[in-house]
Amino acid sequence: MELILILHGKNSVKNNIMKTFTLIISLIISCNFAFGQIVISNGEDTGLGWWQAGSTAVEIVDWHPKEGNPTAKAMTIWISPTSDAWSGGGLGGLNINVSAYNKISVLVYKNVAGTVRLELQDGGPNQFVTANYTTPGAWQKLEFAIPAGMGNITTLLIAPFIDYNLSTIVGEQSRCYWDEVIAFKETTASVSNTFAMSEVVKSEVFTVTGTLIKTFNKSQEISYSDLAKGFYIIKQTNNAGKNNSFKVTIK
Repeated sequence: MELILILHGKNSVKNNIMKTFTLIISLIISCNFAFGQIVISNGEDTGLGWWQAGSTAVEIVDWHPKEGNPTAKAMTIWISPTSDAWSGGGLGGLNINVSAYNKISVLVYKNVAGTVRLELQDGGPNQFVTANYTTPGAWQKLEFAIPAGMGNITTLLIAPFIDYNLSTIVGEQSRCYWDEVIAFKETTASVSNTFAMSEVVKSEVFTVTGTLIKTFNKSQEISYSDLAKGFYIIKQTNNAGKNNSFKVTIK
């Protein structure tokens, strides 16, 4: 148990944050949720050995669109009408522990919507997983579930134009960028009832500076994997209007 001050207010402007926050003093139950991840490729210093898959070469460039992805470099390919539909990039020499991670995320930028496919290899039959890219002209983080029963993943291939009629893809539509390939463990935890004999009707997730970022009704599950690393305050309200709070640390 520890005593904590939760800052909560309508405005969070840096210069007057202390004037506008109402102080709520609560007894806190400290809870730690550790979510592991491993960077497979980031274009900077990890996973740079991408090789050509299909008939399209892979480049690592520093002239990719920066808005939505401020890192210096990203991977890119250029599709032509004569390319294989499964053209993309491959990365071998991996050892992704499937007992520690259950998903792979990839940051993708294209100028046309459609399916992106990952091919995962573990020495047995190749496994294929897909995600839908829906935001043409913007970076989008796609998440792919690692199929159950796989061994440790040794090779990964990305095919960003798997379901296209390539003869219709022209100009900048033919370009795809990807970055920040990460294996992670997605864990969903239920909100615990910190009231001894009363019902939780609402749970709110705050940053440590008092900014409300998520609201959940009753005992709705919170997907902590959506939160960046750091400290958060979970504030619960019961059916009598009373509040309790506990701290969550995302590592």
